[in-house]
Amino acid sequence: MYGVKATVIASDVIPDCPSGLDSVTMALAVAMVAVEPRHHGGTTTRGSRNNDTVLDPPPSWMLLRKQRMCMNYFPLTTAQQAWKERTAELSARDIGPRAAEYDHKAAFPQASLYALRDAGLWSIRVPQQYGGLGLDLVTTCLIVEEVAKQCPSTAMCYKMHLEAVEAISHIPTAYQRQRYIEPLLRGEMFAAAPGGEPHGKTGDDWTPVRQKVSTLPRVAGGLLLDHVRKSYVTSAGHATHYVMFCRVEGGRTEGPPELLMFKHDEVEWETIGVWNGLGLRGNCSVPMIFNGVVPEANLVGIELEDTSVPVMTKYMAPCQILTYGAAYLGIASGAFALACAEGDKRFPSGGRRLDNPINQRRMAEMSVQIEAARALLHAAAAMADAGRATSVLPFLQAKVVCSEVGVRVTTELMTMFGGTAFAGRLPFERYFRDARAGLVMGLANDVAYETIGTLLFPAHESDAGPSRAPTS
Repeated sequence: MYGVKATVIASDVIPDCPSGLDSVTMALAVAMVAVEPRHHGGTTTRGSRNNDTVLDPPPSWMLLRKQRMCMNYFPLTTAQQAWKERTAELSARDIGPRAAEYDHKAAFPQASLYALRDAGLWSIRVPQQYGGLGLDLVTTCLIVEEVAKQCPSTAMCYKMHLEAVEAISHIPTAYQRQRYIEPLLRGEMFAAAPGGEPHGKTGDDWTPVRQKVSTLPRVAGGLLLDHVRKSYVTSAGHATHYVMFCRVEGGRTEGPPELLMFKHDEVEWETIGVWNGLGLRGNCSVPMIFNGVVPEANLVGIELEDTSVPVMTKYMAPCQILTYGAAYLGIASGAFALACAEGDKRFPSGGRRLDNPINQRRMAEMSVQIEAARALLHAAAAMADAGRATSVLPFLQAKVVCSEVGVRVTTELMTMFGGTAFAGRLPFERYFRDARAGLVMGLANDVAYETIGTLLFPAHESDAGPSRAPTS
């Protein structure tokens, strides 16, 4: 068991702070903590937690203030606001104190993910008819943002889990309900969605066009995974389940791929190398190689009568894309909240960083950018919840805006806090590094913009090329 000693580097926002800053909900803190040794066994089950980091009761400055919450121009219901506040408190207490150490050691955020599990947040999207909470996408985005404010690595692992279990949560067969949904509801299932295929045995291939996914041949017993290599697998080796983007022999050859769910012990797998990313260093997003035969009954949506719309497009893409946006928005809003607190500190000279008109202008612009991104994200999520979205266009637009705001805000704050930030005495450099993943990883912005362009300006039937819908 480990004790924790926290070093406060951010004070709470005082009531008489400058106009526009008194709506800040918290001052973030970084604590150097001892964490459990990195886990290589590839399973995340409930079991004993004696090796988890033990946190002392949080001091008052780590709890979110419940007076005037962050501005949110999109109207939230009472339930949505309650989930936002509950997650904010949980994240400040159980997730934030571990973030710096996970980043420093590139350690998988196991204990922080357990905290989300114990709060019932692993199965938030399972419909009530199957025993879940059935939370909407607006609430889901609120939850992911609050986690990302405190620890972007934890938020990305969690977001990828939600993405991985999204489709099967909504359209499970009876077999899949028993095998996957019931363990998910018990907190025994933490999933990953392996993405990217190099089409090279050594993983060093590159093509100037969007990569395709493997086509799995039908064999006795199911679908054959023959040295299927996925380039970036968040939570690689730590997940209990994986959902694979693939094609099936005799099935679709164009458009979004199929989804194949399997448990980690159903196939042989190996992780390749050690994750040493610029940012999101706790994600363990290393390549994986899969071999084995998976029952065809594990295909998601296998019993759907209407197959005109791919399962991924209808049942996965909204959650997949919107939660990416929420994670990167959380990086921006978390860094901004810290800047409000640190910028309001008065130095021995009597001055504050926020006394500088240039810095006031910076903060004003960042507040506008964050609120605009948040409003678009929640509007797009509400469209999905209401069934009003006719394509992935609003989701992609929200994602690129949120990820670009994350980069813009953290860049400005690195400049505003100068040498203090550059030397790593405040965690702005960690937010700065984490935010950059939003441009190039997952659904990269270049890919998103390409798809946005084709949706805005579709080719005529006579000159239409291959489908450019998101594939992974």
